[in-house]
Amino acid sequence: MDVQASDFLTVALLVVLEGLLSADNALVLAILVLGLPKHEQRKALRYGILGAFFFRIVAILLAVHLIQIAFVKL
Repeated sequence: MDVQASDFLTVALLVVLEGLLSADNALVLAILVLGLPKHEQRKALRYGILGAFFFRIVAILLAVHLIQIAFVKL
């Protein structure tokens, strides 16, 4: 496998993009829970963050599976 400098740039851009999207998700979640009573805000944030992690794991596993399908690679 031949690794080129552009591959590192692509990975770096993906990491930056993921960080920005994570920050955006956290801000949206924080705004959404503002309407809840104080004692439920912490619980809602916890469930939201856990749900985001779960969804990311499922999305990564699905992507790994889809990459192995020749038709999808086309």
